Amino acid sequence: MTTQHQKEAGGMRTPHRRDISARQDLLGRELRQLFDDYTQEDMPDDLQDLAERLQAAFEGREPDGEAGAADGAAQPAAEPKKD
Repeated sequence: MTTQHQKEAGGMRTPHRRDISARQDLLGRELRQLFDDYTQEDMPDDLQDLAERLQAAFEGREPDGEAGAADGAAQPAAEPKKD
């Protein structure tokens, strides 16, 4: 026996709480796996250096390996002279 609402909805039934919970659990596991995969990726060296310089500036100290820099920023490498 179908209700008027079911006829209007094309015969689709309302999902049960158990079905909704199962879908939420699956979605949660998939999102967690995406997050875990993302956080396990290696950080590029340039980004790592930038993060270290920003952290050092925030803490008011010289960045690691940059003790010779006056302002704490990385100094660009000198370009070789062209003949």
